[in-house]
Amino acid sequence: MNFRRWVVFTFLIHVLVVLLDKGGGLVLYLLCSTEQDQHGKSNIVATLPFVLGAIANLGLATALVYFVRRGMHSAQTCFETSMAVALVWGGLIASLAAGFLLVALPAIDPTWVLDPWMVLPVCAAVPLLLVASYANSTQLATDRVGDYGVVHLVTSLGFLPAFFGFFFLFGGSVQAGDVPRGVVWGRLVSTVVVALLALWLVRKVVTLRVKVHRKFLGEALRYGWKANLTSTLTYLNHRIDLIVLFAVYFATQKANGIVPKVAEGLANTQVAFYGMAVTWAELVWHFPEAMRDLFFSKVAGSSHEEARSMTPVLARLGFAISLCGAVAILLLMDPMMELVTMLASKPASVWSDGWSPAVGDALLWLVPGTVAFTVSKILQADLAARDQLQTCVNAQLSVFVTMVALDLLWIPAHGATGAAAASTVAYVVGTIWTLVAYSRQTGTPAWRCLFVHPSDFRYIRDIAAAIVGKLRRKRA
Repeated sequence: MNFRRWVVFTFLIHVLVVLLDKGGGLVLYLLCSTEQDQHGKSNIVATLPFVLGAIANLGLATALVYFVRRGMHSAQTCFETSMAVALVWGGLIASLAAGFLLVALPAIDPTWVLDPWMVLPVCAAVPLLLVASYANSTQLATDRVGDYGVVHLVTSLGFLPAFFGFFFLFGGSVQAGDVPRGVVWGRLVSTVVVALLALWLVRKVVTLRVKVHRKFLGEALRYGWKANLTSTLTYLNHRIDLIVLFAVYFATQKANGIVPKVAEGLANTQVAFYGMAVTWAELVWHFPEAMRDLFFSKVAGSSHEEARSMTPVLARLGFAISLCGAVAILLLMDPMMELVTMLASKPASVWSDGWSPAVGDALLWLVPGTVAFTVSKILQADLAARDQLQTCVNAQLSVFVTMVALDLLWIPAHGATGAAAASTVAYVVGTIWTLVAYSRQTGTPAWRCLFVHPSDFRYIRDIAAAIVGKLRRKRA
């Protein structure tokens, strides 16, 4: 694997993914700019399939890459078994989730009667997400980084057309709730497309067959349960606060005597404000996110000394880039959103009066945590690749416990701003935990993962030159 060349390719693919994802987010904002509660509801239903998918993953995506890269099992064996797990286990989790949401939840609280046509597509997407994830991990494990990037690109590319198709099919009315309905059905259809594409591409290296290999499954589960717990906690740490924010704020408003329907609208509005702040704050993560899977695969196939020399460089570069990006985000969010609003033939006051005060406060509290957590993401990819998953679990668990505890403490009085402050404190706690653990296990001083060295500029120059050269060759 030519790591630097694939860093360039993966980064460029990720830039396109970000543009598509954020473009889709802007479309939802413009549709719901005066109906913040519908925007907030769309955020929650868009998150649920991925939360369920993370829970159902069992860590097989990580284990697959780990065992194939280490030469412990063949790609064919890993693929066959993972497909069986995706269909059987993924289907079981989808069925249990549907039963809980449609039967158990209304029995617990009659105000939680959900529309089956909203719940069923959310749950049906779960096994398809697993199929796509395992098939694409097989491509990464076998050095098919190009096709791996294409699947990620199509994941983002396919959603918006599918969403609009269903949005207009349902009537195209924001007030009637057609946006969240379009989101869940658009996500299901786009996931079907991505799963089929991943299978079509991976057939070049494996035979499309489903079979359980007990030896691999047992070893993968023993390795992967910690990887799954880590990835589940990671995803929950990034998205569970949207659900906690809604639930806690909704319960608080009901306890204050607000009727449930109004309380639901107020809670969804807070979710909309916080979701928009998260969208901007997490832009600083796109460098480490672009490198994470590729870096994990690289470290899994490297010696300890090779990883020890490379990881601190990427950690401090990621931290420096995210710090500069955070400053730009704080300065540019309002002008950019006002411009987007006006280009859509709406007055700038729609953003400046209806969104900016609440989103700006939440963003100011959230950005320090997202910047700090950049370091944690890179170090944990290294630790996971060297089979130090318990450290990753402990770090992510510290984030989760801290975040939920502070959410319960601060959300009732402060809404979206309270959720943002809770996230920042939790991310800083998790980063300190990871940094100390990495330093102790590798003997690398913590400061080497935080502060840019003069020699790093040569590394940046080489990557930049590779990017420019690739763009020139494309143009030629």
